[in-house]
Amino acid sequence: MVPLAGSHALITGGSRGIGLAIAHRLAREGAACTLVGRDEQRLQAALAGAPSPAHAHSYLVGDVRHADFWAEAVAQRPNISILVNAAGLAQNSLLVRTRDEDLQEILDVNLRGTILGCRSFGKSMMKRKAGMLLLAVRAHSRSIINISSLLAEKGGQGATVYAASKAGIIGLTRALATEMGPFGVRVNTILPGYIKTDMTENLKQSLLQEKIPLGRLGEPEEVADAAAFLAKNSYASNCILNLDGGLSAT
Repeated sequence: MVPLAGSHALITGGSRGIGLAIAHRLAREGAACTLVGRDEQRLQAALAGAPSPAHAHSYLVGDVRHADFWAEAVAQRPNISILVNAAGLAQNSLLVRTRDEDLQEILDVNLRGTILGCRSFGKSMMKRKAGMLLLAVRAHSRSIINISSLLAEKGGQGATVYAASKAGIIGLTRALATEMGPFGVRVNTILPGYIKTDMTENLKQSLLQEKIPLGRLGEPEEVADAAAFLAKNSYASNCILNLDGGLSAT
């Protein structure tokens, strides 16, 4: 069975890390996937490794910070039924040492980009409620999956702006679940802890593992499992799903 057959997912930050893992998982569930990123070579490489049928998948080069990009994306992909906002920038500096331009870029990519994506594709999804058969709504439920972070709810030194941007995504998700639910659009967010990606390569992983109750970092594929659940479960909305090996409980 391919539960997401006939659906089309757009994944920002889809060329690597968590975004790419989610794209691969949704593709295996039957979804056609469009990857979004700023580096065309990375996108091409990611697409080359996509699950078959490869011709069902594509990419868009663009910057999620800009409303013009989102308008063009909707025009080119009007039938998106799953939006995954996974693009994000990390931070490793005390707030008092964070430059204005870095502060603005983190907020723009992590929060503004997610808001713009939700506004553009959310509007498109809401319009498509009229005339849809009940069976079709159940089979290809329209949903938005936002990627937040453990640090949105748990303090972390050197990540103040990043944490603020990710906390904003939780508030955005809760508000949109209320606004879009009556139009058949579900909105959820995943809060990954420390996951083995390029964002965590320079961290002292042995020290992190000692703090995590399960004793290890997570895998991108484990976050992708959560995204697949949220995409497929037609009653899941306003879920704030921790996926941190128990770290948020400490």
